[in-house]
Amino acid sequence: MTRDELTDKFRLALRVNEELEFKIGSHYWDLGPTSSNRGYKDKKGWVLYQFYSDDITYIPSEDSEVIMNIKIEEKTLLEHFVKFELS
Repeated sequence: MTRDELTDKFRLALRVNEELEFKIGSHYWDLGPTSSNRGYKDKKGWVLYQFYSDDITYIPSEDSEVIMNIKIEEKTLLEHFVKFELS
């Protein structure tokens, strides 16, 4: 897949509330809608989390451009996603 196709895949996942998986640093992370995460069901937006960890980042936005451009460890979530998908 090309970078443009992966960007479209990321946008589509956000539009249909599908979870995405990334590798950030040495850990695997999931990005999912708040509606499917305990403790965040009454909030709008997305959460970035690791399974079996209390490390959760709440993203109070449903705007795909905002979410894709959140920076974690010097890279955007989109950059982490593309790198993970291409590896």
